[in-house]
Amino acid sequence: MPLSLRHAFFPLLLAGLFGRSTQAQHVTIDSIRLAQTGGLYLPSAQRAMMFSLEPGNEASYFRQYVFSPTLGRQRRQSLRLPGRYVFSNSASSRQHVLYQLYKRGTDTMTTVVLDTLGQVVKLQREKAHKVRWRELGGSLGPQADGFLLAEPGRRDILVRYLNPQLQVQWEHRFTSDQGAVEVEEAILDSTHAWLLVTTNATSRRAVTKAYALELASGKVLCRLPLDHNGERRVPGVAQMGAGHSLLLAGYSYPNNRPSRTSTGSLFVARFHPDSTRTDERLIGLSQEARLLTAQGRKVLWQRLRPEADGGLRLVGETYTSTSLGGHMAIGIVTGIATLGIVRVSTTTLRPRDVVSLRVSPGGQVDQVRVLPLPDGGSYTVGGYLQARRMAQQAALAGVFRLRGFAPDSNRVVLRTERRILTLDVRSGQPATVQQTPSTGYYDVWFVDAAHLLLYHEQRSPQRVDLERIAY
Repeated sequence: MPLSLRHAFFPLLLAGLFGRSTQAQHVTIDSIRLAQTGGLYLPSAQRAMMFSLEPGNEASYFRQYVFSPTLGRQRRQSLRLPGRYVFSNSASSRQHVLYQLYKRGTDTMTTVVLDTLGQVVKLQREKAHKVRWRELGGSLGPQADGFLLAEPGRRDILVRYLNPQLQVQWEHRFTSDQGAVEVEEAILDSTHAWLLVTTNATSRRAVTKAYALELASGKVLCRLPLDHNGERRVPGVAQMGAGHSLLLAGYSYPNNRPSRTSTGSLFVARFHPDSTRTDERLIGLSQEARLLTAQGRKVLWQRLRPEADGGLRLVGETYTSTSLGGHMAIGIVTGIATLGIVRVSTTTLRPRDVVSLRVSPGGQVDQVRVLPLPDGGSYTVGGYLQARRMAQQAALAGVFRLRGFAPDSNRVVLRTERRILTLDVRSGQPATVQQTPSTGYYDVWFVDAAHLLLYHEQRSPQRVDLERIAY
């Protein structure tokens, strides 16, 4: 989805007549300028929160739209912001949303917090030299009462937990003697958080530790290294489990750094806040599973699901990304062809297949399903970026197709360039839910037990459609 604010301002509360609704499960907002738009869905409050930010010559206008679970219109809030503002960031909690904006030509950042009725709860201005905060917690973040944010530095990263009044409840700074620091995963429930923190993050010698924290106080309950028995482990996907434990899967390598050519072995482990680790499994990949990474393909694991018999299912997507050698060759060839005038320096990622892999209770891969999806699109950045980092950026940009699980965990919801579909991970059979429109930006906004919330943005005429459909 495109994006997701102010200085001195005055709110204009407009009574709920905005846009037009054709039925209870569909709403159109047509009195809108699509300069910067976006939104958040709060599962606990069952509210869809959409916004638009429209910069003008003398003022910017921020509009917040609040919808009920059936897309009934609840409220519209309009704020006039003197000056030209640019969206920077957003975050969500159980009952609140947070937006951060920069005023162009200044070092002023403004943060506004709104509740699920669209009312302004807190407004704060501060001096900031375009520090790029980002939300931690992803789709599980709204289970918490506050906002978990991170501010990356050159060799450190500051993690803060804020309440809806923007008061700092606690903060931790993670540092590295060499290289960058990154929070690979942040998994939250209502009382606890797990952070997977990697030091020397851009190197193949990166080291990751798992930190368990009390969410209310920030107290560190344990620190556990991922590396185990002399293996170098790279995290893939994680999920909070019983007793606030962390179930984690990824790749393991026998030496001190991952190989650029070998897939390695899968590992699965469960970490507990009392510093114990259980369910340690090292899984040698079958020949069928190794075919997932044939022809230079890699796998981004996106979902992890325990099964009733004690087994485990991993769902992800394969992709290809420009190698370092390929990146250098493209630069050399384009430089020679243009006599040095132009030198192409980009990295391109292309999603390929959706894959489902089941691990038996005994730790063996006993099922592999592959769904080729040719209409995967691509993602390009300037310069060279290592494949795993490239995949992480592409996932944040919504390039990969996986959007969520059905309640029975046996079907996944996918969005491609041509259609929205479900895939049965047991049989490997796809089923089309809806064709995507030929114009505009179209995506799955949220997946619940029986419905999909769809977002469709069109530029001519400028409007946004939200639709809730069964699947």
